Amino acid sequence: MQAVEFHFHEPPIIDFEAVRQRASEILGGEIEMPASEKDNAHLFAHVEHMIEYADRAAPPQTWLLQSDQPIKIENYAADIQQSWFCRDAESLLAGATHSLLVTEMLSRRLEPATRMQLFHGVLQAVAEQLEPVAMVAKHSQQVVLVSDYLDAVDVPPIKRPGSLNMRFFNISNTPGDKLMDTRGLTEIGLHDLQCHFRELEPNDVSAVLYNTAMYVFEKGLVLESGHTVEGIEPGSKWRCQFENALVPPERQVLDLNPGAPYAAGRREE
Repeated sequence: MQAVEFHFHEPPIIDFEAVRQRASEILGGEIEMPASEKDNAHLFAHVEHMIEYADRAAPPQTWLLQSDQPIKIENYAADIQQSWFCRDAESLLAGATHSLLVTEMLSRRLEPATRMQLFHGVLQAVAEQLEPVAMVAKHSQQVVLVSDYLDAVDVPPIKRPGSLNMRFFNISNTPGDKLMDTRGLTEIGLHDLQCHFRELEPNDVSAVLYNTAMYVFEKGLVLESGHTVEGIEPGSKWRCQFENALVPPERQVLDLNPGAPYAAGRREE
């Protein structure tokens, strides 16, 4: 599921009713905030998107959960490493003493675009009201500058910082082998992508992954093993195949094979 942490060096003062009103304005729909018995947990119910279950109907929800526990920077090493557009990620998070987690619940049955829209409506409202030192998109594994996020609120949520990440790894036990994958699609009910390659420019591979990710987001789960997508060169075809992810988290991904001589590793038969 989608989950973003806002981090602070001082206790944040949060007007949750103002956040609810602003989120409702952004989304153009009603949001209810039931009274909470806990000061550190607030629920926003998207009541115009009721989901029918076998025994009941319930709205998808966005939760805001506060914490006053200082972070352990070592727990964010993987997020910091893959934060390509926030090079000061470690220094921004160092010394953070408070956090606010924005996360979703009961949203799995929604279409990915609707699911992201509801989540980002609340996320934007929180970002506008508060002044955190940084935000950590846990579902896509990256640290994001709040200013970068707010600069992008006029584009669809899938294209905003924090929604989708292109991770990059050098394969240490095989010199020259590299791996790129996406994070953020599995968490909204789609499938992430990966490419194990050599002798290609990572930026070019990233462009193929990004374009394919946008296609998957727009069209849904339409790509299957044996299908092809356009590679780096116009007219070239990279074969798709479902495989287990080569790097955590454990999940099934759609592997894009650039073919000889650029394919690295071994694909499953």
